[in-house]
Amino acid sequence: MSYKNSDPWYFGDYSGSLPGNNYSLILNSVIVLLLAQIALSTEPVFHTDKGQIFLDAALNFIEIFFIADYVGKLANTWSRYDYSWLGFAKGFFSKYGLIDLLIVFVLVTEYFPNDSFIAIGIYIFKSLLATYFSGFQVVLKRIYFILTDSPAYTFFPLVLLSIVTYLMAFSIYIIERNNDSEHFGSIVRSFWFSIVTMTTIGYGDITPTTSLGKVLAISFGIIGIICVALLTANIIESNTKYNELDGASDS
Repeated sequence: MSYKNSDPWYFGDYSGSLPGNNYSLILNSVIVLLLAQIALSTEPVFHTDKGQIFLDAALNFIEIFFIADYVGKLANTWSRYDYSWLGFAKGFFSKYGLIDLLIVFVLVTEYFPNDSFIAIGIYIFKSLLATYFSGFQVVLKRIYFILTDSPAYTFFPLVLLSIVTYLMAFSIYIIERNNDSEHFGSIVRSFWFSIVTMTTIGYGDITPTTSLGKVLAISFGIIGIICVALLTANIIESNTKYNELDGASDS
């Protein structure tokens, strides 16, 4: 895929040119609007005449946008082949063209309810594609480098965090199982408290009752902070390495 830097509002096409950055931003915003519309449609507060008018208007706008997006990309592709029928067929039957056509079909026909697993999955997949085939691709390449350059080193703190989380679940199970069997009656049940403590989330919905259990939770919470800090430092180091390699390649 290649960028069409001359026009930030370019729709993109199905022959290899990416959409402009401004248009990509609008496309992702519309997808966010679509997901918000689906979420609000399940809220009873909007099950009124005024609420339904608002939801229907938002959905109609989204449908028009995706139809225009599909037709625009198809027209751009056709123009790149001098409006030959073979060029039209290449655009129409391209894999990304068929994906966009499927999205238009799902939206317009409502064959699948918009809040169904299939429809949501299609919309999210479209959002990921729109993100990848845009200026955000530069960011995704950076993330890919961080994930694959040296995963054993970069993500060792996650491995350590997993091991310590299991150890904490086992320890809190031994200490608290007789005091709160509902939450600490097994190692599996203890995992919830262990995970939210080790990741420093700390919901507070489950707490140990013994002094030893509280000391243990504090100790493991501190270890969790250290693991997260190490992970952050490793990611920053990989990001710095990417900047150095990217700068060297540009020069």
